[in-house]
Amino acid sequence: MAIHRCNLMVRIVNIDWLRPFRFRKAPCTGLLHAALVTIVIGACVTHFFGEQGEIHLRADQAQTINSSIHQSSISLFLWDFQVIYDGDHPVDYVTSLRLLDRSQQPLTVDEGIIRMNQPLRYHGYRFCQSDYDSDQLGVVLAYNYDPWGIAITYTGYALLLVAMIAFFFQPRTRFRALLKSLNANSLLLGRVGVGLFAVLIIALAIIMTKVVTPKPPLQPVLQTPLLGIHVSVIMLAYTLFAVIMVNGIIGLCTALAARKAEGLRKDKLQMTNVKLQIVSSILLYPALFCLTAGIFIGAVWANMSWGRYWGWDPKETWALITMLVYALLLHFPWLKSQMTNGKSQIVYHAFCVIAFLFVLFTYFGVSYLLGGLHSYTS
Repeated sequence: MAIHRCNLMVRIVNIDWLRPFRFRKAPCTGLLHAALVTIVIGACVTHFFGEQGEIHLRADQAQTINSSIHQSSISLFLWDFQVIYDGDHPVDYVTSLRLLDRSQQPLTVDEGIIRMNQPLRYHGYRFCQSDYDSDQLGVVLAYNYDPWGIAITYTGYALLLVAMIAFFFQPRTRFRALLKSLNANSLLLGRVGVGLFAVLIIALAIIMTKVVTPKPPLQPVLQTPLLGIHVSVIMLAYTLFAVIMVNGIIGLCTALAARKAEGLRKDKLQMTNVKLQIVSSILLYPALFCLTAGIFIGAVWANMSWGRYWGWDPKETWALITMLVYALLLHFPWLKSQMTNGKSQIVYHAFCVIAFLFVLFTYFGVSYLLGGLHSYTS
């Protein structure tokens, strides 16, 4: 037992936790960080160079958007507005517009239609349904002009998705080293696991979209295939975080028992604790990647529905906070201690338990205490 534990410790130390990232040997890891930087750059471009706002249109008058930044002047006239019902429940909003760009010659009146989750694009502007008057003779439209910011941000999203998928097939990663430290066949199992994980995401998305549809019909903003994908990916992340939390509780109990044990029993408990931490570290990668993917899928959905991919809604904000907390846990080995250190293991397991409190607050606390645009998920 002691020899087996020694070999396990040697494999863990050979992971070389404190060595800095070498992006040349791990290009997908470098691409992942570059994607995050690209997303931040896109957000900055949107903030400093984009234009957004709301405009209220009534059936008996036209409104004009004058932009000093983009030197344009667009007049909008509400031609028609309808609420589409399924029985007594609204399932869509349809706004018909007449548009005139006064900055272009010759002057031409164009037509456009806005539906929920289907914005209208017109000369660089995007118009989305925001609200409507109680008499249904007026609407409130959200608009933005941000071609560069959205393009850069979406490029970052695409790079992030590619990097997260390719990461699991990259040969030189801490994830691969963790798998090899447990089992010689874990590399093949890891590849099979990634494939099954992808199939599970797709299956859950189909189930959420086609089968688990609440009655009465969904609100108009929820009438999109992105609902099933977004919810499935987020719930997979939360499930994996729950498993990591349970591992953390068991690890803390094991560490407490190891302090009181002696001899072979002490060695066995310590080895079990090391394996628990390795398993938690392995699960942390797909869990964090799923949460990150769920966040940016939600951002794309928000951009389709409300004309902005981030609005600091309480659910959005706390999902981001949860992601950052677990990202810190992912980088835990780079702090000061190695996994073979008993105190480091206790801190790691305690962090796993505490971090799950952020998941619980994001899922339950925000819906019941803070509300916001995601209050319908409670």
